[in-house]
Amino acid sequence: MEKKLKHIIFIFIICLLFISFIQYQFNLIKIKPLDGAFEKIEKPSYKYFTWERWFNEDFQTNFNNKFENNLGFRNPLIRVKNQIDYSLFRVSNNYKVIIGKNNCLFEEGYILDYCGHNFVGKTYIDEKLRRAKWVQDYLKTKGIELVIVFEPGKASYHSEYIPEKYHPEKKLLSNYQYITNRCNELAIANLDLNKWFVSIKDTIKYPLYPRYGVHWSTYGMMLAADTIIKYIENIHKINIPHIYWNDMKITNKLKDADFDIEKTLNLAFELPHETMAYPKLKFEKNKYKVKPKVLTIADSYYWSVYNNDIPQNVFTNQQFWYYNKTIYPDIWGDNAKYVDKLNLKKEIESQDVILIMITEMNLFNVFYHFTDDAYKMYCKDYKQDLIYEKKCALLNNSSSYVDIIIEADKTQKRFEDVLNQKATQK
Repeated sequence: MEKKLKHIIFIFIICLLFISFIQYQFNLIKIKPLDGAFEKIEKPSYKYFTWERWFNEDFQTNFNNKFENNLGFRNPLIRVKNQIDYSLFRVSNNYKVIIGKNNCLFEEGYILDYCGHNFVGKTYIDEKLRRAKWVQDYLKTKGIELVIVFEPGKASYHSEYIPEKYHPEKKLLSNYQYITNRCNELAIANLDLNKWFVSIKDTIKYPLYPRYGVHWSTYGMMLAADTIIKYIENIHKINIPHIYWNDMKITNKLKDADFDIEKTLNLAFELPHETMAYPKLKFEKNKYKVKPKVLTIADSYYWSVYNNDIPQNVFTNQQFWYYNKTIYPDIWGDNAKYVDKLNLKKEIESQDVILIMITEMNLFNVFYHFTDDAYKMYCKDYKQDLIYEKKCALLNNSSSYVDIIIEADKTQKRFEDVLNQKATQK
């Protein structure tokens, strides 16, 4: 009996390998691709073979890597493995995704800021805000309103679900806390949607944050967009077309954006989704309403605002500078347009309102360097501060920022101390 069982297992394994090889060769069954950004790797070719590459093992390494990445049924096998790790061991195979309490999924960056683990320092922030205040006051003399919008953050909203290993009960001073407090002290015009979301969390009827999404829910975004429109109306003393809805679809069949972080886990099965609200959006049609020219400098939270046609219907223009680097919608391929190629002065002075929208996860990179660029351009008394500029460069580069996070964790130093050390190195 035991011998027969071994034969059955052996034949089963051989069949699996054979089927996998047939799929590899002929791609007979269409396989669902993995979610996320992956570099396409071509199948191995024997044309790469040379005796030199054989003896230094370059050919073997290259062949093995390409073969493994094109193995038949590789993607579903990865999904099965990920599902087992997630369901049995509560392990995420995406290093950026943190599994919190009650299965709430986070990107780690939100938790780092909420807990104060990436605080960039009071001196650095004070200089950032001094420049931002100067730019805001200067632009106001030209009839241009510059407004800082603090988008909600998932760690602030769902702080009760943060894993114990981050010690949220011992949270330190965070970038969000210090920046918002100083903005109010310096009378910098700002709209704190993060604080508002947390304050209405226990009374709101539908979720403002999906459990398996990284951004605000569609319902939460529409409440936020309505608030932003009314805020611009108030500071500019104009009547802007409003958004509204008379009907909502209530369902647990979620839009992709509402479980976007779940998708990056590449599981075999969808996780059970909570019920969400999807308002059927409408726009006021009134010829007496005013549509201001608005430039929005924002992170990925603004995609859902843009993709629901809100700026297209309530503002005169649709300008969206993604992280103050690329210009939407021209961000792909050879036709991409970049902010650093623009005439910044001309662009700024053609606006009625400039919104800088930023979530807590990105607050280490205070305002995406936009206010610094404007300050240098407009302030006649500008003097270069080399250490400050070095810090800006380090934080504006995702690779160097991650290096500082890793070094601070490894050496048990404060983030701002490692940042200061790197900024003062020659």
